[in-house]
Amino acid sequence: MATLQRGRKAIASPIEITNLRELKRGDLAVLAQPRPPNALQSLRDNHHRVARALASGMSNSDVALTCGLSINRVSMLKADPAVKELIAHYRSMLTAEWLKEADPVIDFLRSNSLKAAAMLSDKLDAAAENDEFLPTRDLLGIAELGFDRTGYGKVNKNLNVNVDFAANLEAARKRTEAARSSRQIEASPLRPQSPPSVSDRPPASDRSVAPSFRRL
Repeated sequence: MATLQRGRKAIASPIEITNLRELKRGDLAVLAQPRPPNALQSLRDNHHRVARALASGMSNSDVALTCGLSINRVSMLKADPAVKELIAHYRSMLTAEWLKEADPVIDFLRSNSLKAAAMLSDKLDAAAENDEFLPTRDLLGIAELGFDRTGYGKVNKNLNVNVDFAANLEAARKRTEAARSSRQIEASPLRPQSPPSVSDRPPASDRSVAPSFRRL
């Protein structure tokens, strides 16, 4: 008895031998031929993700790192007929999208910018290898341009202070009035006591009799 599958769906069938013959040298050549890859029976989301990544031009190692697969698995999927159809489908979509949004002026400017940056890098490397010093003005311009484009440019910080002029003026006026009032209180003289009235004087009987002097 032979088991055709494993697990719960195992199917047991008897082995039948119908023909016996000796192997020849031609049979070995047939065995040396590569076997056709097994086509996927169903496509999953990860297969679409791999197909999109391959259609975008990513390498097998980058696709493996992005999709969480091994490089051998990516190679096997890349050779699968169903995945090949998916890659062609997504590549046509990318091409149609590129044709829709393509701008030759922007493409030329981007290409020229990259070429200029590459030549500038080569020039700097050659100057460093030959112990040459470029003009300081050119070096400063290159450094500032690179810093500005990468987020390390100069930052201007403006400090805005909002002053309530009316409130400050009112507070100053109140302080001035308070200080003026305190000075007036401190500088005012003491009021003199009023002389006693006639009614407050003692009676004549209680007064001491002043001695009389005789004129000589």
